[in-house]
Amino acid sequence: MTVDSLRADHCGFLGSEWPLTPTIDRLADEGVSFRQAIAPGPRTPSSLPALFTGEFVSHDEDWRMADWQGRQRRIGTHMSRFTHLSERLRRRGYETAAFTANPWTTRESNFHLGFDEFDEVSADGDVPSERLSDSWLFTLADRGFEALPVDPVGWSNKKEWFSQWSGYFESIRERLHGLSEPFFLWVFILDTHQPYITPRRFRAECSAWEMYYSVLRYWRGEVADAALPPHARSMIARTYRDAVRSVDGFVEALTEATDAYDPITVFLSDHGEALGEHGNFGHERTLYEENLRVPCFVHGVGRSAAVREQFPLRVASDLVVDLVSPTEFEPEAYTRQFVVSTTENGHRTAIRTARWKLVVGDGPDRLYDHQSDPAESNDVRAAHPAVASALRDIYDRHEATQAEKAATEAATEALVTEEWGSL
Repeated sequence: MTVDSLRADHCGFLGSEWPLTPTIDRLADEGVSFRQAIAPGPRTPSSLPALFTGEFVSHDEDWRMADWQGRQRRIGTHMSRFTHLSERLRRRGYETAAFTANPWTTRESNFHLGFDEFDEVSADGDVPSERLSDSWLFTLADRGFEALPVDPVGWSNKKEWFSQWSGYFESIRERLHGLSEPFFLWVFILDTHQPYITPRRFRAECSAWEMYYSVLRYWRGEVADAALPPHARSMIARTYRDAVRSVDGFVEALTEATDAYDPITVFLSDHGEALGEHGNFGHERTLYEENLRVPCFVHGVGRSAAVREQFPLRVASDLVVDLVSPTEFEPEAYTRQFVVSTTENGHRTAIRTARWKLVVGDGPDRLYDHQSDPAESNDVRAAHPAVASALRDIYDRHEATQAEKAATEAATEALVTEEWGSL
């Protein structure tokens, strides 16, 4: 199970002050939970390709000029170069199926490779539009805009962001019943991604008008920290918490639907979400903890543990493949002393330890001490130059490795093209 934009501190097993995730907390406590799971990047395009392949997307000097389709093609190139988690499991005899509601993880970006069945939850995807949501207001808006001769607000491109898992869960159940064991099912839901549209039965803090008011704030581009009055900030935070409640409902529903199979379940978020911290909302190209630290647990492996060392999601594909191997599962083997996270094209990169985080790019380096400053408010590089220098050395080695990999990829592709042409 992959959830878009679910931040760690809104899950009870990771210290949430709100009772939002009883099912997630129960499964995490029964299984192996990673208390310091770190995303490869702060947004889906910088995180999911690395999670599925174990490799960061290579730098591209023209990435800022690319439109949506151009960035999708760039992800698709990366996904076609490396072996996917789904391909590795299919080679081991697993039937593979996917349901993804995220527009970055589609056939256009080659996320379908390795899946026997691949269902896109989108306006023109494999799941009918009427199953995107179970909201009467969504249905009314969809029918109204579809009846117009023109699309005045770009609804056809926006409505997939309003998808609710409860609208298409029956499609997931239908697919599940058609799978043969052993199978690998990947479900990627969008419910904690802005605009935080939540079914009525999960809303405990916001009315419908408050939920849609928050949507308008985003659409009007007024989510800069200084532009939002306190009541709007509070409303967005409450709307997000209701969306987290809905995600917990999804976990409960899918757990019940798969219970007869005695499954191994891996749950994680692709990245976090800012709710006003550092002047940000959503998931911009920043590398603060609210955007990088995520929930993650493994359930059904016959053991219970809370792993407190750093777990980079970039090695999650290795973890999943090893879970179906005959060897004993040792969760500590996937932890790392140093974890790298990066924005698209390496514009900013963070090198993180259990205590320190160095952020490189877009100006002078910044060093944060999570022990004394968990909110990452103060740059302490001047006070700890040796720490900053050591982490900078690790960053330099990481960049050199990435450059070497990119050069190898380019040389290999050129050689293959030449050899193919000669044939």
